[in-house]
This record gives sequence, structure tokens and C-alpha cells, in this order.
Amino acid sequence: MLMTTVDAQTVVVGAGAIGSATAYWLAERGQTDVVVLEQYDLGHGNGASQDHSRAIRHSYHDNAYGRLTQAAFDNWDRLVRMSGQQVLLRTGGVEIGLKGTVGEEMIARYRKVLDDRGHAYERWDNARLAEHYPQWHVDEPAEVTFQRDMGLVDIGRAGQTHRALASALGVTFRPRTRAIRIESLPDGVRVHTDGGGSVTARHVVVAAGAWSDTILAEVGQTWRTTISQEQVAYFVPRALRDFTPDAFPVWGWYGPTLFYGFPVYGEVAVKIARDVSGRFVTHETRSLEPVADETELLEAFLRERLPDAAGFELYSKTCVYDMPPDRNFVIDAMPGNPRVVVGIGAGHAAKFAGLFGEILSELVVEGTSRYPIEPFTADRPALTDPSYKPVFAL
Repeated sequence: MLMTTVDAQTVVVGAGAIGSATAYWLAERGQTDVVVLEQYDLGHGNGASQDHSRAIRHSYHDNAYGRLTQAAFDNWDRLVRMSGQQVLLRTGGVEIGLKGTVGEEMIARYRKVLDDRGHAYERWDNARLAEHYPQWHVDEPAEVTFQRDMGLVDIGRAGQTHRALASALGVTFRPRTRAIRIESLPDGVRVHTDGGGSVTARHVVVAAGAWSDTILAEVGQTWRTTISQEQVAYFVPRALRDFTPDAFPVWGWYGPTLFYGFPVYGEVAVKIARDVSGRFVTHETRSLEPVADETELLEAFLRERLPDAAGFELYSKTCVYDMPPDRNFVIDAMPGNPRVVVGIGAGHAAKFAGLFGEILSELVVEGTSRYPIEPFTADRPALTDPSYKPVFAL
């Protein structure tokens, strides 16, 4: 049998946060010929890897994620040491759930994971919240968790940093080159691009987010990805000094609507968003224009709960979530196609992006990972059972 002539050891599809981290880690593991295909310009704002900040914390709804949070922190700390770039900022963080509501139940679940994993945290009541962060207006009895390690990942800078380090190690980035399908070969893969060309390699890693379905269609994908159009807003505080990172934390508000936000960082403004807006779109119907109703909803929350943060809107912008039916990660080789490795972040992977890259590089180079990724296989029932009803709330 003739051996396939390869153009690269590994092709990475997508140069967002996960794809860029994967390229870096492949080079760190000794791969000297890695090619990254990106359909847009590097650092573009069309996907889920733009902007300044993503929350990072040890609290999670499930130990499947709790088992990975320390490794995610360690991975970012390593990147800071390697690059000198401050991609991780520990601000401390509060998570708030009103008693007698679903928020109280969510806080209890998060605390169980913290307890199971042995992470330190403090249980606060309204008085302690007011003592430490009087910016909050919460009159109803609440359960509050404070985590000293909680903070933010500068996701845009993280992607830039991984790309810079990867390039220095010999990785080739090809922007404005869209992968359209993968052809499985007896001893490799061929990635076809929209320009009519192709790249042949031993392995391919697909980290294309909301664009994964079409690319993976010929190599065994059994699920459909739901695309959700999300929105963040930046507001200039009335009391600017009260919302700087040394005075105000990253926060989460757990209730029927999950709001979350950040101190002044990246812009001279605080950032606020909510999780899963319910605006399900396609690539054709997705808009880059912010929705006025969403901005008004976010502003109304600030005016009620953080009134000194609700000065005036600096700007709002949209992004997309890429959600499998159970909204859990996919970190695996495709069933029946071990040379095709996939990493899907499900709209909440930014805090894990560096670790994601390390794990995906392990799957390529060693065929397995030392991290506990069993819950995120590509052949789990939620992805293979056509009768599975999607659940997107974490």
C-alpha cells in the first residue's frame, strides 16, 4: 500500500482560544510541522474567543468540571511564566443566590463541588457581602460564596500569546483559509479548503466552535450543534474607583436568569452578560449588531443591584455559543476516526482553553490524556441518541 505524502504532522482547524493553545502545545510536544487554518483574520470577533475577560473559578455545577479547574489555573499560571503576559488576574469572586429560589439550590451544588475537591471558600450572608462589597444592593436573604482564587482570563490576550509562542516554535498560521471538509485516508487525513486546495496530515484537530458540524460531517459526527447568539455590555460606572479589580470582584448571580460580570478591565467600564439568551441562530441569521432589548435587560439588572455601576453604556457586542445537546464539552477522537480529534467548548470553555489545548495535544501525540476527560467523549448517549432532548442550562 502506498503511504500518504503529508504536508504537515497535524492540521488544526480554528485559531481561536482553543485552537491556538492546541497549536502551541503540539509544538511543545515536539511536533515541528503544525499548520493552523483560520477562516477569518487572526484574533477576529466572529466567534467566541474575542474580548478581554472570561471568568475563572473552582466552583462548578458538576465534578466532571471540578476535577479540571485546578489544572486550568495551573496551565494559565504556566503560560504567564513562559510569556510574561498577564493573561490571568485573580480578583476574588462572589456568587450570589437568593434564598428560597433556584439560586440557593445552585449555590449549594457549587459548594458541594468545592467541598469535594477541597477548595477553600467562605460562606457569606448579606451582612458580610455588604461589609466587603457595599456596591451590591441585596435586601432579600441570600446565600453568598466568596472564593479568593476566582478571577478572569484575558481571553483575547491569551489567544495572542499562544499564537506568538506557537509561531516562535515553528507553527504555521494560515488566516483567511476556511476548512470545508475532512477526508479520512488510510494513514492520514486530508483537509479541504474553500480555495480548492487541501492539506494532508497524520492528524487533524477540529477546534472550530460553531462551525464544526459541516467540517466533521464526513468523519462521523452524530449530533447537531445549537448556535446561540449572546451579548455582553460595557457600562461606565458612576463611581469608577469602586469598580476597579482591587476594589470589586468577578461575580455571578444565580437565579432564573444567570447574570455574571467583571470589574473595570480592558475598557474603562464594567462588563455584564447573562448565560444563554435563548436567541438560537444559524450562521446565516446570526447578527453582529447588538439587540437593544438585551442591553436594556442588562442595564436594568445593574440599576437594581449595582446602581453605581450603571452610568452609561460604552458599547455592547455579540458573540456565539456552540452547544452540543447536553452542553458539555467534547474532547475526544471521533469514533472510528482516531486521527480526527475534536475540541468543542459548549459556550463555557474559555477558562479551560489553555488546558484544552494541552489535552488535545496529548490525544494527538500519545493517543490518550492524563486528565479525567471521560465525561466528554464523542460517543456518549447525548451525542448519539437522536431522541435526546437538548438541555442548555448548566
